[in-house]
Amino acid sequence: MNITLSFANTTAILVFDREGSSANIFDSATLKELSGLLDELATQPEVTGLLIRSAKPDIFIAGADLKELSSARGERLDELIATGQALFNRIADLPYPTVAAIHGACVGGGFELALACDWRVASDSSKTKVGLPETQLGILPAWGGTTRLPDLLGLPEALPIILSGKLHSAFLAKRKGLVDEIVPKEHLKSHALGFLQKGKRHHTHNPITHNQAVAALTRVQAQKELQKKTHGHYPGPEAALEVAVASIGRTRAQSQQAEMEAIARLASLPETAQLIRLFFLQERARKHRHTEAEPKKIHQAAVIGAGVMGSGIAYWLSTRKLDTVLQDISPDTLAKGMKSISHLYADAVKHHVLSKTEAARGSDRIHPSAGAIPLHRCDLIIEAAVEDLGIKKKIFADLSSRCRPDTILATNTSALPIGELASSISNPERLVGLHFFNPVHRMQLVEVVRTDSTSDETLATAVAFVRRIGKLPVVVRDSPGFLVNRILMPYLVKAAAMFEEGGDPEEIDKAMLDFGMPMGPLRLLDEVGLDVAMHVASTLTAAFPERMSLPTVVEKLLKAGHTGRKGGSGFYVYDAASPAVNAEAIGFQIGTEDTPSDTQEILSDLMTSEAKLCLEEGIAETADDIDLAMILGTGYPPFRGGPMERGL
Repeated sequence: MNITLSFANTTAILVFDREGSSANIFDSATLKELSGLLDELATQPEVTGLLIRSAKPDIFIAGADLKELSSARGERLDELIATGQALFNRIADLPYPTVAAIHGACVGGGFELALACDWRVASDSSKTKVGLPETQLGILPAWGGTTRLPDLLGLPEALPIILSGKLHSAFLAKRKGLVDEIVPKEHLKSHALGFLQKGKRHHTHNPITHNQAVAALTRVQAQKELQKKTHGHYPGPEAALEVAVASIGRTRAQSQQAEMEAIARLASLPETAQLIRLFFLQERARKHRHTEAEPKKIHQAAVIGAGVMGSGIAYWLSTRKLDTVLQDISPDTLAKGMKSISHLYADAVKHHVLSKTEAARGSDRIHPSAGAIPLHRCDLIIEAAVEDLGIKKKIFADLSSRCRPDTILATNTSALPIGELASSISNPERLVGLHFFNPVHRMQLVEVVRTDSTSDETLATAVAFVRRIGKLPVVVRDSPGFLVNRILMPYLVKAAAMFEEGGDPEEIDKAMLDFGMPMGPLRLLDEVGLDVAMHVASTLTAAFPERMSLPTVVEKLLKAGHTGRKGGSGFYVYDAASPAVNAEAIGFQIGTEDTPSDTQEILSDLMTSEAKLCLEEGIAETADDIDLAMILGTGYPPFRGGPMERGL
């Protein structure tokens, strides 16, 4: 049993509670159950209102069963979509008011069900997330979501929500009109019941803006923005745009028929298969056990180094309700780090990611220190200091003397061999790498690096910790550059070499934008910082001289004071609205060769070749891990499946 129906006086209450699962989802069996309960409701003329809620602690309804949806084709898929549409339409057409009491994840089909209700009340919990992520899976909301949301909000407000597929916190959902009210969890049911007193919702639209002429203009602008973001590689948002725009002026039946036709077409595309595969790879990263050892609990952490990465990590840990010491020997660096954290919290409040209260509490969890304070209360210490092995050895020797013998010691180094730090500490089995990516608050991936001395318990604890803070772990073996930088660096080095030989930087970058990368390789080098890229490249070219050699152009740019975007110039100059090619960088070219016509193939093949070597050498456990790490860590185009899959 997945749903129960009960009555409180004349109010009907549907409670979703999927048997044997921590999540509620819609599969054929659940839809059949819902149909039977709606039939039962139809026999109860005394009912005056319907409340829909979940009994799960963290989830309202997480959407459709993707395994069933991704395997359905033809008539079976049509039947699945038609069934969901018909059931949600029955709820929307009930003669009495309906309300969804939302706590936890209310996404995809779960939010489409909520949209079919007259009213939506959400808990103010950080666990409450609302949205329609279908376009990120290569499909579109087809159980009425692409039809109902424009009707609720108006097309201009609904389109960004549908096309982006982003999830919204309760606060942002309220601001955007996705929910009608947010309340403390303990008052959710009572407030939701109160909304039934409002009666049926009556949609009213401004005829000046809600018409086909305005919809056509909105479509043109939205399509321009979509093309800029996707370069035409993602059919899901394109299809959702067409259906949503066409819904203006159509009947519900006509618009939902368009939803069905669109999802039937999208479901058969290879891009969709890869995007759904990515979803399952992320689910595996959240659950897969790498060892039978049980993880230890992390109650308090410390971050050593308050630079860009250290302050970013400390900020993130504090947002996840973890008390965190932030230490740096330089008071100035510590002050800058705390200022950066303050800006991150202010930005989170501004964009309704956090409330002012949550931001204040999070900031209070960070304890800055410019002195060598005792760290015996810390269960985990993450070093994020300068990328110098000699300095790191001294830091770890000092940390080893200031913490408990069982405190896990982690480093955030991006390329240096972690195993060489083992001799600096007592109990080297507690040493592990936790390689976060910049910016920490946006990047999902953390490489968990296992050294020869890392114990199973340490590995299990590190993986559990990464999951606890809302990141996705990929376990890799200690080796120069680990996994992501190891695969990415030959690609970046070759792009710089193409430029040095006379290639046009904009043509080189455009080739990889057309491939689907979020940024061209030369722009990426500028964003990372040419000094940082030079350091990582030097480590890798020293380790793999037969495959990588560093072009001189990067060193020339650095000597001339061009450090990349952070310094205002690198391969490009960043003093205007859009970057322009750096004329001084052009002067450092040593050849006159044109940009190769097969630049896309040359550069992408390098990533695939290095990825295969990483698998052969056991740097990663599986090809799936490599694909996931490259998609999350570099933005490798998800619709292609990753360098090991290399689809399309």
